[in-house]
Amino acid sequence: MADKIEFAGPEWHERLKGLLEKYTAAAGPDVELTICEVFTDVPEHLDKDGSGRIAWNCRIAGGKVDFRYGEIASADLKTIADYDFVLRLARMKMEEGTLAEYRAIQAEGAASGKLNTTGDHSKIPPSFHGMHNDLAEVTA
Repeated sequence: MADKIEFAGPEWHERLKGLLEKYTAAAGPDVELTICEVFTDVPEHLDKDGSGRIAWNCRIAGGKVDFRYGEIASADLKTIADYDFVLRLARMKMEEGTLAEYRAIQAEGAASGKLNTTGDHSKIPPSFHGMHNDLAEVTA
């Protein structure tokens, strides 16, 4: 079993960046995509600027990933989520046996305002679908 790393901590972001690069290489150079995730009400030790939020974004173009910390105003895919709420999804693998539960948790988050996702999910290359599970496997 892989060593666990803290969700949205520095090691987790490094792992995410590496996976984005790996999956972008597999998708090929034609992928153009911007992604942004914002986590709210983060634990104090992760709150580096006192805002209660931590965010990352990336721009993928020409086979390259430009990964950065911080929120961007708009992205092809953007998620703003309560840290404690989304942690359940971050740890859960998306597989045939868990997909209904995963979607139910997403719906619960949307209804409660704890999960807001915008954008066109059809822009996600099929080769990216394993990335969530790779990260879920190591997320503490």
